[in-house]
Amino acid sequence: MSLLTSAAAAANLSAPVVLDARQHRFELRPGAPAVMGIINTNPGSFSDTEHLATTEAQLVRAMDMVEAGADIIDVGPDSGVAHGDPIDLDTQIASALPLVRELVDRGVPVSIDTPQLAVTEAMLEAGAAMINDVSGLAEPRIAAACAAHDAALVLLHTRVEHKQEAFLEFDDVVADVEQLFTERIALAQEQGLARERVVLDPGLGYAKHPHDDVDVLRAYPRFAAYGLAILTGASRKYYAGVITGAEPPERLPETLATVEAVRPFPGFVRVHDVDEVHRYLAVMETLEGLRDKPEVDTSVARLKWVTPVG
Repeated sequence: MSLLTSAAAAANLSAPVVLDARQHRFELRPGAPAVMGIINTNPGSFSDTEHLATTEAQLVRAMDMVEAGADIIDVGPDSGVAHGDPIDLDTQIASALPLVRELVDRGVPVSIDTPQLAVTEAMLEAGAAMINDVSGLAEPRIAAACAAHDAALVLLHTRVEHKQEAFLEFDDVVADVEQLFTERIALAQEQGLARERVVLDPGLGYAKHPHDDVDVLRAYPRFAAYGLAILTGASRKYYAGVITGAEPPERLPETLATVEAVRPFPGFVRVHDVDEVHRYLAVMETLEGLRDKPEVDTSVARLKWVTPVG
């Protein structure tokens, strides 16, 4: 069975999911994930090839991602890597707030990558539509803050404290992911957050051995059974680098392979390479009938062949 056929068949396992995040509505279909572009306002990301030091540079990059096809921008005031000095909360807020305000003013949906309540509250006040809580709701009041602003909340699977470096030993990593999801969805609801505003993230690379990540990716039909959107951190992952030997900035093919693995399940793919991922999805979705075939102007020569140089 070809990749195209198997992806189309797997897509039948999942129903579409509608996610409301403040004034934004995401209609998420099997086979057609929304693209989440990544902008870090801190210098500590393990896979960014450069640090954008000014709000102006960050805004240009973010809007380039929107133009390239990003459906939402995930702003990171802190780094999730375990090494490096911690960034105090005031600095995190000050670094991200100008960018968030600029994006919100332009009507761009914004997600905030943070496990911190103070950062969450400041960014929600500025108009953020989603909180991407990389602690798995270690601080339950984050869910209450999202509920107060009609924002969405990403629940990520992890069993370690934020920025703790570890490879845990799981008896059954998939069962552990399901257990945390079930517990934390209930906890979020206790804090007043509607279940349908929850997004699940199986947490690739978060205190997991690369073999665990492979098992988690193979188990996506089980996570889709929750009937909620799934966010996948697909970009430049360690597990894929172990398979191929490529270093993080060189892992575009690995990113695309991860996107393809999760594409049948409604949700978001979180990536650095927005343009490349969006173009890949455009082709795959057109082949599967999820997009209309484009109009064709056969007089446009540049799309037919390589133009000689010199």
